Amino acid sequence: MKKNLILTLAALIVAVTVTSEAHAWASVGHTSIAYIAEQHLTPKAREKCHHYLKHSLAYYASWQDHWRFTDPYKEIHYWHTSKVDADNNPLYNEGRAADVQIERIRKEMKKYRKMDDSTIIVNLKLLIHMIGDMHCPSHTGYPDQPKYKSYKFKNKGKSIKFHGFWDGSPSYFHRGWTCEKFHENIDKLSKKEIAKITKGTATDWARVNGIEMREVYELIPRNAELTELPTETHDRMREIVDKQILRGAYRLAHVLNQIFKK
Repeated sequence: MKKNLILTLAALIVAVTVTSEAHAWASVGHTSIAYIAEQHLTPKAREKCHHYLKHSLAYYASWQDHWRFTDPYKEIHYWHTSKVDADNNPLYNEGRAADVQIERIRKEMKKYRKMDDSTIIVNLKLLIHMIGDMHCPSHTGYPDQPKYKSYKFKNKGKSIKFHGFWDGSPSYFHRGWTCEKFHENIDKLSKKEIAKITKGTATDWARVNGIEMREVYELIPRNAELTELPTETHDRMREIVDKQILRGAYRLAHVLNQIFKK
């Protein structure tokens, strides 16, 4: 009986791990973004977030991925990517874009004092996840580029999907790192640099992603063997991952600081 219980628990742990790795940024990326963001909250914003959430930001970092398939939240399934046209201008399909929903919530939350707690809590959980989500390299869509569809390459001979690789890229490039380790090693930008990153709206951020994330398709040719790519290519991919994690973290903190400024 005890042995069966242990085996059942082990299987459950494996299942949860596999499921979480299939989500954008996986748990490591999302948790690191939320954890770094919390280090940049103002005292008031930190107090307000804890008041409503009763937990750290990192605790709810992957909340949307676990709830977007349930009946009450099925619509939020679509709020984790942004698409751009050939000129990198964001495209919208009935509001089904992360940047659209981030801006909607940011605007609504200016009047958070008039909202009921349950609405505030859901909005905070969505912001924590979506701001991280939109910065994942594989979460910018390019309808103008049919060649990007069904994009696959190989890792040690095994075929892997483009989207899945970038979702798990924080762990691939920084194996064994925790959110604290990401904070310790990459959170080193100056206040001036952070101010530049957080300037603008989520739509502006989506446009920049549209321009810059096209590079990730050029770094790994279709059907290429990942382990045979030059060291310089791996270094560049790591730089992109670290940059996008920091952008997501600083922008999440910025939005929450703005909301709870008064």
